[in-house]
Amino acid sequence: MLRLQPLFWLFLLLFFSCRSARLGGGQDDGLIDIVFLHLNDVYEIAPLSDGTGGLARVAAVRQSLKTKNPNTYTILAGDFISPSVIGTLRHEGKRIRGRHMIDVLNTLGTDAVAFGNHEFDYDYDDLQARINESNFLWLGTNIRRAQGDTLTGPFFKQAPGALPVNCPDYTIVEFSDADGTKLRVGLWGVTVAANQKPYVRYTDPIETAQRMYERLQGECDVQIGLTHLDIEDDLRLAARLPEVPLIMGGHDHDNMLHRVGKTTVAKADANARTVYVHRLRYDKRKRIAQVRSELRRIDASIPAEPNTASVVARWEKIKEEALSNAGFNATARVTELRAPLDCREAYIRHQQAPVGQIILSAMLAAAKGKPDCAVLNSGSIRVDDVLNGPLTELDVVRMLPFGGGIREAEMRGTLLQRMLDAGWRNKGKGGYLQLAHIERDEAGGRWLIRGTPLEPARIYRVVMPDFLLTGQETNMDFLKAEPLPGEASGTSNPDILRIDKPDPNNPNDLRKDIRHALIHYWRQQ
Repeated sequence: MLRLQPLFWLFLLLFFSCRSARLGGGQDDGLIDIVFLHLNDVYEIAPLSDGTGGLARVAAVRQSLKTKNPNTYTILAGDFISPSVIGTLRHEGKRIRGRHMIDVLNTLGTDAVAFGNHEFDYDYDDLQARINESNFLWLGTNIRRAQGDTLTGPFFKQAPGALPVNCPDYTIVEFSDADGTKLRVGLWGVTVAANQKPYVRYTDPIETAQRMYERLQGECDVQIGLTHLDIEDDLRLAARLPEVPLIMGGHDHDNMLHRVGKTTVAKADANARTVYVHRLRYDKRKRIAQVRSELRRIDASIPAEPNTASVVARWEKIKEEALSNAGFNATARVTELRAPLDCREAYIRHQQAPVGQIILSAMLAAAKGKPDCAVLNSGSIRVDDVLNGPLTELDVVRMLPFGGGIREAEMRGTLLQRMLDAGWRNKGKGGYLQLAHIERDEAGGRWLIRGTPLEPARIYRVVMPDFLLTGQETNMDFLKAEPLPGEASGTSNPDILRIDKPDPNNPNDLRKDIRHALIHYWRQQ
């Protein structure tokens, strides 16, 4: 019995040594856990009127996840520098145009973003400035800069005093855990071709993603897609790339989770009402990825992360001061919606919409003459969201951030028909027109004004936003007109006989700002 004791103690020593190696990280077990914190379509930095959202709360979620697992990676799947109320305001002598979003996302700790269609709302110089200000990676797999018909290369980031660095088509992120397991994750990002600005060109997102996937085979262990596409295209992409375990998407504003074979396709709710937390476990020996996705509501139960909250508060103060200077009380109640009001671009740029009819009714109510009809370019509605419940003056400014005046134009029937035809062809674009007292006879292709066929020789009084008369709307350059100086009638456009503008000496003339007209109209209902 005494002779067995040395063997017994040797056995115990070996047992606990092996156990210690497994628990203490001394042996690579081939398994590694990665966490992806996924946002998309974020236009507001502070909590919304219903109490959800708020990027300081998202920062707190990120901090908590990263404390539990340092291999936490935060992504935003497109649409963040525009549209927003703050972006349209002036600060330090110039329009903000997304500066606030970059400031907050930098502080939050964002790792990578995909370009969304709204990243191209502003001109090239503004977008370039926002990229330069950012501390995170921009993935532009299927987009290129353009000058005229010439492609000039990828978008790039240029820090002060440094050489430009291209926004990559892909990135490979290397992760490792406590026991030494290493993982190389390939990320790429594709964007819907929904914003055709002259300085950007798009390639087919699905074909481009497939080529990128094939290119990265062998360079990384697993690939993840960031997309800003319609869900139908996301599902097609998932079917095309069955070995991609996770596609983190944007563009759609409601949360969704789909499984296509072994691929998870997910989108969170817009404006950080929710975020997705994707937990990816990868077995390097079996080369198998497993994804568990948790939709997490962002609300008052999550305390704000102090540093991000401080940055948000500074920009919110700038917003409130600028709105007050423009005559708006951000928290003042305007109306209570009895049903959801769909203001999404995918809806209002393709068909006549209730929100269009409401705004047109407000424009007609503000008119001083006896109008025959009214038109509104859908692109003036920028909230790109579904509104519900109580609305404040801030919500109205969110809806119509560019404001602008209301004009009453007397135009020839020939020009009215040309405008309506162009608006009809603009379906899917901001120049698609919402119409009041105008119908289209589908059988004959004729336009009816208050139920009567449009007469080319007649003069019509049309209520419209002043922007349309600049000629800058898509396919409507022929509308450009200015009243002749010093004349009671006549304009620079021979087909527009008269333009009635707001009275600058009448503080109650609601035509000065379409937003004040809408607020007044809603409160009168």
